Formats: sequence, C-alpha cells, structure tokens
Amino acid sequence: MALWAIYASVAAFFGISIYFPLRLADAEPIPYHRWQSARVSVFLTFAYFAIIHLLNGSQEMYPVKFLEVYLAILTCVGTVIFVQQDVEPSEYLVVLFFGVCAFILHMASRPTFRRYFSRK
Repeated sequence: MALWAIYASVAAFFGISIYFPLRLADAEPIPYHRWQSARVSVFLTFAYFAIIHLLNGSQEMYPVKFLEVYLAILTCVGTVIFVQQDVEPSEYLVVLFFGVCAFILHMASRPTFRRYFSRK
C-alpha cells in the first residue's frame, strides 16, 4: 500500500490521476462511490480523533493507529456507500482489501505484539 501511495502521489505531480488499484482517472472519471467513500472517511476519522481528544485529552499514539482507524472507517463507510449506489460486486473487493489491511494493522498494533519489536 505504501508503494502504491508513493506512486500515485508522484504521478499526481505530473498531472496523472490514479485511483486504486491501478486505474488512470484520465481514461475514465473516478467513480462517485469511491471518492465519496474516501471523503466521508476523512471527515469521520477527523471527528473520531477530535472526540477522543476532547474526552481523554492528549495521548501519545502510534501512527499505525491512525492508519488502522482510517482504514476501519473507510471499510464501514465504503460498504454503506457501495450498497447505496448498487455497485458491481467486483468493487467490493476494494472494500474487503482495506478491511483486511485494517485488521492486520489492528493485530500488529496490539501491545503484546509490539513487544516483539521493541529493543531489549
């Protein structure tokens, strides 16, 4: 995912829009359900962290936690919007991919697992 993000970002500087997995937006416009899912997910992720900050104050958090929360919200929001828009069944593979990534990040960010990577 990181390599795709770097590739899509560099391509954007050259005026080439690429959306997941590797489709050029110049050939076809970015589908409504995809950009709407990303947009609403950003808003809800911001709201989630704002509420957490208001309730618990400032806390240290690993960057992987932000990514995990965003991908989990993207999975939920994407599923709802995809169902509302009645998209092709193959489009749900994108939502499934992000859901699996969110689950892997959740498992990797657990304290018991992080101890394996800390210095002793």
